[in-house]
Amino acid sequence: MRNSLGATSTAARMVFGMDDGMSDAATTPGDVTATRDASSRRRPSPVESLGQPEKTIVEGIGISRTTLSRRKQSGRLGFVDSERAVRLGTIIALGKAALGSTAAAGRWLLKPNAALGGVVPIGLLQTDVGARQVEAVLGRALLGGYS
Repeated sequence: MRNSLGATSTAARMVFGMDDGMSDAATTPGDVTATRDASSRRRPSPVESLGQPEKTIVEGIGISRTTLSRRKQSGRLGFVDSERAVRLGTIIALGKAALGSTAAAGRWLLKPNAALGGVVPIGLLQTDVGARQVEAVLGRALLGGYS
């Protein structure tokens, strides 16, 4: 990840399906065909795999839909939006491990959680401190504790 204000990381772009994670250039005709075939079988982005409306997830982490639309067109997220996207990606991965699927993680993120004082977990992902609280609860769930 570059550290200038307008720069983004590949991981942050991948969370919203802005980057396919493939290399930039193919070197042989076979590579071009493989790249074309791989791109036609696009995998859902982590946000799409949550099984929840993108609007709900994006607004939950504090990014407006219009901002996300502009960022998708330019292919670049702002610094704060990148941090939030990476936080969301981390929580999606941990939620999948703890709860068994990204769809289960998506449902969990949108329900008030007693271990978080009745707060909806997605709203806590707007800050690093809140994300650490959500990680702690998912970590306990992963180890069989109270969540």
